[in-house]
Amino acid sequence: TVVLQCNNFEVVNMGVMVPCHEILAKAKEEGADIVGLSGLITPSLEEMQYVAAEMQKDEHFRGNKIPLLIGGATTSRVHTAVKIAPHYEGPVVYVPDASRSVSVAQGLLSEQAAKYIAEVNADYDKVRHQHANKKQVPLWPLAKARANKTPIDWAGYTPPQPKFIGRRVFKNFDLGELARYIDWGPFFQTW
Repeated sequence: TVVLQCNNFEVVNMGVMVPCHEILAKAKEEGADIVGLSGLITPSLEEMQYVAAEMQKDEHFRGNKIPLLIGGATTSRVHTAVKIAPHYEGPVVYVPDASRSVSVAQGLLSEQAAKYIAEVNADYDKVRHQHANKKQVPLWPLAKARANKTPIDWAGYTPPQPKFIGRRVFKNFDLGELARYIDWGPFFQTW
């Protein structure tokens, strides 16, 4: 939300655990150009599929091909391509992190949107094909897996003593030294 807002996008953040019907009603009310979903817990993944399917059922979203952005800790490009995108004929785009949301939104709203969407769809077709054709690793029967467990003698195990227990405070720490360990890449990509 913040990254998009800092780049002159108007964002309506509805919070967490918002029911699908409320999200879609608000998107219509606001005349949203894009609907974005973020999933931080695994149950969000199924809800994202549901939202995509509901967008497909609704003429407003389907007819206008309102893009659906997918992001958050539990999501992935493969999951978006395989599980979410097939539920909605409009653009469904995975955004790996907030710093990329600006370029994705710009791509979807630009004059080159059709080309951008075609590239995303071609990528998703490839991902779906690879996913469908990957070789399944044969699983062992449960009894065989249990028989193959790592033998650990917990009764005779003593965990090592930590070198330090408690809180450490660094006073007068050189921030220049600390700055060397910051990955500035996402900041530069966004700003």
